[in-house]
Order: sequence, then structure tokens, then C-alpha cells
Amino acid sequence: MSEEKENKNKKIAKMTVEEIDAAIKKSVETMNGESSLYVKHLRERKAELLAKK
Repeated sequence: MSEEKENKNKKIAKMTVEEIDAAIKKSVETMNGESSLYVKHLRERKAELLAKK
């Protein structure tokens, strides 16, 4: 499998902060906004990871 295929199907709980940032950027551009549930979950996970540091 290619790297793109693996990243596309990666669970939010297993993503790193850098992967979450990239996913947020891509989703906001693709979905034309930040109101999707996927983006909300990404932001929540990012906040969890940053709180642990």
C-alpha cells in the first residue's frame, strides 16, 4: 500500500499532532469550513495531545 492510503484510513486516536494538523488543513479546504464533525474530533484530539505535553 502507498503512504497516502495508509494515512487516509488512520484512526484519529493513533495520529500525531503533525498528522492532525495536516488532516485539519486538508479537511477545511475540502469541506469548505470548520463545522464538520470530523474537524471537531480532530481539534479535540489535538487538545488532548497538547495537554499531555
